Amino acid sequence: MDSGSIAAVASLLSTLIIAVTAIAAFRQLRHYRNANDIVVYLRLVDQMDAPEVANARATLARAAPDFLSDPGYLRKFRDPTFVPEEFRSIGYLLRFLEHISVLVIKGGVAESLIMAEYADIFVDLWTRLRPFIVERREAFGPYTGRAFEHLAMRAKRYIDSGRMAREYDALERDPT
Repeated sequence: MDSGSIAAVASLLSTLIIAVTAIAAFRQLRHYRNANDIVVYLRLVDQMDAPEVANARATLARAAPDFLSDPGYLRKFRDPTFVPEEFRSIGYLLRFLEHISVLVIKGGVAESLIMAEYADIFVDLWTRLRPFIVERREAFGPYTGRAFEHLAMRAKRYIDSGRMAREYDALERDPT
């Protein structure tokens, strides 16, 4: 074998080794991504099940209709210094939802994972929070609650497309 042939075989082997290394690295990155998704998902579950969030959701469900029936009270949310006690837990919930929304929207966590569990809750929360957030935008600017609004609209499309129903129907057919 001449030196040209040996060089060609060596180049071919080097290329093969680089390709195999790249594939292994890519697979390892996918595993890291999956681990990250699991950590974020578990954090979301912990927060959504936390007493503060349960209290906020209960307060919102109980009190929002009364607050919405009083346009004067609703307009008070335009004042940045107005923070009624009953809305402190709701403010905590909204800040958390904004953070999760940014993570999902920017691809920091798999949207499919979050939507499968919480799409219907996000839509319900947005429906209840929307009037208050619209008023708060007068106080804090047009981006207040925008990430959560965007995620809630994506959640609504996810539900309306039938994807959520198909995924849960598939669970019922799972033989294991």
